[in-house]
Amino acid sequence: MKPAFDLEGDGTDLFVIFDGVRIAKRGHPGTAQAGRWVSLEPGWRVLNGPNLSSFMVEHNGVRVH
Repeated sequence: MKPAFDLEGDGTDLFVIFDGVRIAKRGHPGTAQAGRWVSLEPGWRVLNGPNLSSFMVEHNGVRVH
């Protein structure tokens, strides 16, 4: 069974959520992180997928989504 991930927006930021915890947020335009996911929790890494509506998640170097 694949782990469940969600996207959540608060009007300013877009977050990747796992098990109720915000693990990454989308970088703001005009910053060094623009168009990339910024990790909010140790061990988590969120990468852009092959298209704009997808993403990949790694935890401690292992792909989980």
